[in-house]
Amino acid sequence: MYFVNRSEIEQTVTHIDELITIAQETKSFASDIEKLGLERVVHVVIESILDVGNMMIDGFIMRDPGSYHDIIDILVDEKVISAEEEVAYKAVIDLRQMLVQDYLAIDHTHVEKTFFDQLPVLKMFSTHIRQYLVNELGVANAFSNES
Repeated sequence: MYFVNRSEIEQTVTHIDELITIAQETKSFASDIEKLGLERVVHVVIESILDVGNMMIDGFIMRDPGSYHDIIDILVDEKVISAEEEVAYKAVIDLRQMLVQDYLAIDHTHVEKTFFDQLPVLKMFSTHIRQYLVNELGVANAFSNES
């Protein structure tokens, strides 16, 4: 193990949970502002999953990822997340290109459907991360103020 910034990981997974709650509480993504909100929520959830994945990979000296999908592969290989969830994470991560590069032609219906179809898995991400940290670092110091 190298260095695990438990505080930053906890802040990030908490933010993921907050964004998921916001998305679930939103009744519609029909107006322009609601579509922009959907884009932002999904994009930040994706970036946050990738950031946490990279922090876990770096902190626990797992193999270096070669792509965004590889981050998920490594988390599966290291038993941070389950293999059954791999497809769901990758489906959401695949939305990143549309949101970041193809932003003039975003298919909001596809983004919304993909995100909400995978929501049960996404909602478990923070739990998996926290559990892995507790298993690897112990309960007493898994989320101390020490960074």
